[in-house]
Amino acid sequence: MNKADLHRKLYDLQDLKYRDMQIKIIPTVEPESVIGVRTPELKSIAKDILKDGNYKGFLEELPHRYFEENQLHAFIISGIKDLNECMEDLETFLPYVDNWATCDQMSPKIFKKHKDVLFSHIKEWVECDETYNGRMGAKRLLDHVRAE
Repeated sequence: MNKADLHRKLYDLQDLKYRDMQIKIIPTVEPESVIGVRTPELKSIAKDILKDGNYKGFLEELPHRYFEENQLHAFIISGIKDLNECMEDLETFLPYVDNWATCDQMSPKIFKKHKDVLFSHIKEWVECDETYNGRMGAKRLLDHVRAE
């Protein structure tokens, strides 16, 4: 799906009340970058993009214009089944994560099978000066320690 089609689809799914709520609870995101698409709809789009297998171009087009594109990016990374590809795409995207919601939504399923690799990255993320790297490390640690 090209950018114009994706943007059209996102605006077709727009919920203005939801957008207004998102703007209030995510103060680090520019209000004009929020379309207002609910998470289940974004997850469905991400699943379709992953299923199609043609997502690399989207992941490489950084930075994204809209908050929802960042959310899609996080959901796509979360669904990548190859550990090396997932880690590479996650590390590339982390510097562009500018809010708690995108950071918290990015929870790759592949980490469950590779906790040793995850835990080595958690230490790096927590010690990094980038704001959301630390949150990413702490959130993933909590997710996977609780799952034990």
